[in-house]
Amino acid sequence: MNKSNSRKTFSPASSELFWCERCSIPLLAERCSVCHRPGRRIEIAPPGDIRLCSRAAKELLYSLFAKNYGSADFLDGRIILLNKIAGLDRRDQVILEGRHIATLWFDVISGCHKLDLESAGASLLCSQGKSGLVLCDDSILKGHIKGKWLAEEKIMSGPSSREEGQNLVLKIGKFSGVGVVRRKAGGSLSIRIKDVTKSDFILSEMRPSLDDIVSSNKDSIKELEKKAINEIKKYLSKNRLPVNVSFSGGKDSLACLCLAQKILSRPEILFINTGLEFPETVEYVRNLCASQKLRLREIKAESDFFDLVKNFGPPAKDFRWCCKTNKLGPMTAFLKENYPGGCVTIEGRRIYESFNRSTIKAVERNPYVPSQTTLAPIRDWRALEVMLYIRWNKLDPNPLYEEDLERIGCWLCPAALQSEFAGLRATHPWLYDRWMASLNEWAEDNKPVDERYIDWGFWRWKRHPPKMLEIAKEHNIPLLAGNADKKEIALQTARGRSPCGLSYSIEANLSAPQNHPFSLVASALNILGEVKYAEDLGAAVIKTEKGRITVFANGQILIIAEREQAEQQLQEVCETILRVQMCTRCKICEKNCNKGAISVAETMTVDAKLCDHCKKCARGCIAADQAAKIYARLIEAGS
Repeated sequence: MNKSNSRKTFSPASSELFWCERCSIPLLAERCSVCHRPGRRIEIAPPGDIRLCSRAAKELLYSLFAKNYGSADFLDGRIILLNKIAGLDRRDQVILEGRHIATLWFDVISGCHKLDLESAGASLLCSQGKSGLVLCDDSILKGHIKGKWLAEEKIMSGPSSREEGQNLVLKIGKFSGVGVVRRKAGGSLSIRIKDVTKSDFILSEMRPSLDDIVSSNKDSIKELEKKAINEIKKYLSKNRLPVNVSFSGGKDSLACLCLAQKILSRPEILFINTGLEFPETVEYVRNLCASQKLRLREIKAESDFFDLVKNFGPPAKDFRWCCKTNKLGPMTAFLKENYPGGCVTIEGRRIYESFNRSTIKAVERNPYVPSQTTLAPIRDWRALEVMLYIRWNKLDPNPLYEEDLERIGCWLCPAALQSEFAGLRATHPWLYDRWMASLNEWAEDNKPVDERYIDWGFWRWKRHPPKMLEIAKEHNIPLLAGNADKKEIALQTARGRSPCGLSYSIEANLSAPQNHPFSLVASALNILGEVKYAEDLGAAVIKTEKGRITVFANGQILIIAEREQAEQQLQEVCETILRVQMCTRCKICEKNCNKGAISVAETMTVDAKLCDHCKKCARGCIAADQAAKIYARLIEAGS
């Protein structure tokens, strides 16, 4: 299969990885660039954003294997790969010599990392392990045993005590397996057989280095670079706008910087210093640009994030007001002043980072900064490919990656993993303490708040996912939606000439209940026009025949249109937002829509492909009628 053509779109089956048995090295393509032999295909769970295990993650794995099985020496000097898979928080497949030996995950309740053993790991530990081993009577091998309880009389030897959830290595004659301690219906702890294998796992004597991995993948890396450079050149050959590179200090933007430097002479580097960057990141960006004599433009956020927390509450995965105030706002102002005619920005977004980014195109107009066109030349690269490309170019990535950070960004970002925030306590205690103080101050104003609401990361959502709701119910933790739910409905507006050249614009701030996540608000806005929603920015852009509307999760609204149309659109967007948040689930809107575009569950949602923007769904709707009355009162009050 042609690898360069196989991953143009985000598809669970599209990420392939191989293992060269002779060189004991992971391969990006099927054939090794050194020995030229085909590799063994590695089974990886989707989406397959494979990455190298960091120093800190290796130390973590070492400690867990040593604690659970009395042995971890087999990890010394080995290439370990991690593959992020679905889970409440951190959940990584641990791949050693091309085999999935365990799953590393973070338990938000205990605040600790744990290991779930796989059959390949059990096969390895049968000869390497010193504890956590259970010797079984091989008579249990008769018939199908996977998923069955291990009878006590069939246990010949094993640990003297057991804990629920404990993973044990089963020795069954020539077979090895994994057993998990579970509680039976009667309350007793017993061992359930998870999996059994006869395959032996004998480790290679080779200890290849990172440079060896690069050498074995040289042909694939060159092909990646060639394709990306050709893509950039093709677009720039038709473009006359100035070009810059967005550089966050992370690995993806570093790879893009490498590509840009092979095409452009000293490109201008844009770094948004949100005020919430790790100090190591700021230092890294400045030092790298200085050492390479690059033109660094450091764009600083002017807003005081911690003061805004007092007004909006902490940002959440589904309420990322901070992206507007600390990132998008400063960037927009900078581009307006320095690139009034527009610009092209090369940036390191990848489809594997999130579902929301899975449809990234090679060239896109930034809907939130209309004068900016963005190029995403590494959109279909995996994390492993990015790191190998950086190494091939003899550059060092941000040192924070070795501290077991998957992505580099704001140190308190709610979209990051709770496991990373827990790690912040050890690596950056002064930052951790500052954020905890802010969270606790917010919690004091929202009594009663169970301390576990903060400690277990409930603050990271406005509307909690099912698993977090289960945890809250099981542990009797009251959930509150935060300050936004308690706000009185209010509207602030500023009107005047648009900086984008149209005759009129309105900037507004709508304070409204947050009964439903912003993603559902974005869905309903399809009633007004064509919507483009960016989850990571907490923003939606609506294109209508009358103008352009941008709505942010924190309640900010920007409308650019002629005066009369802008005023009408302000009314329509405010009433739609209020309607979503106050929906009574009467389903009148469903009945009114003869296109079948509207459905009601927790609130109304709109199918963009079916909606023709007729607005008939508002007829007879209780929430729509109430929203219209509220808006009229707000306008009458002079908001």
